[in-house]
Amino acid sequence: MKKITLLLNFLICSNFLISQNLLFNEVLASNDSLMTDSYGDYDDWLEIYNNSSIPVNLNGYKLYDDPNITSWFFPDTTIAAYGYIVIWCDDQLFQNSNGWNSDMHANFKINKDGETVYFKDPAGNLVDTIHWNNLPTDTAWARIPNATGPFTLTTNYTFGANNNPSNINHKAFEKIRISPIPSKSIFKINTNYVVDEYEIIDLYGRIVDSGIVRSKDFFLDLGYLKRGYYFIVFQNKFQNISYTRKIILN
Repeated sequence: MKKITLLLNFLICSNFLISQNLLFNEVLASNDSLMTDSYGDYDDWLEIYNNSSIPVNLNGYKLYDDPNITSWFFPDTTIAAYGYIVIWCDDQLFQNSNGWNSDMHANFKINKDGETVYFKDPAGNLVDTIHWNNLPTDTAWARIPNATGPFTLTTNYTFGANNNPSNINHKAFEKIRISPIPSKSIFKINTNYVVDEYEIIDLYGRIVDSGIVRSKDFFLDLGYLKRGYYFIVFQNKFQNISYTRKIILN
């Protein structure tokens, strides 16, 4: 029995670690004229990227933008190693009748004026979250450089492909240092852009801490939180950028 328990714990831990390579990479929350789905509709969409060399089956993973509504669950589909999957956020589930290998349509819509979308694994752990405010029409909110950079506004959308940084001067915002990781309580934050606000989000998608900073260098004491994985979201409102990093409390 002990061996079985250890094996189950190992598999759960392994699946969680694999999930941590999945992340939101781009969103278009006001698609007025750029591209259509297979039904010819100009709908909004979210893109997820697998930043690892291991394909991941998404069966049982889910998305939602409101904890009070039913989550949208992925079908039995696999995201390739270093691959992309795009979900149309149009609340038109009937359009999935074309088959999951064409388009994927979620049971909710997204708002360009601002909201948060959560991505969870089958065990209910938060894999990633994406937040935005006031996105212009036909303008994407994308990680630049691809998969590793902060979310930045760009008119050069890249549906299901590597985000092209050619139109954006991202050099001032691409470096952020958090140390130590893991930490028992205090994290030292160093950036080369001003952080206006931050949020700490646990694996269940709950905001467990937040604050106003307005500094490039600061300390966060999170020793009162339980040990485990968390996401820290930094925002710079003036330049309209957001950056998410994972941290570990031990």
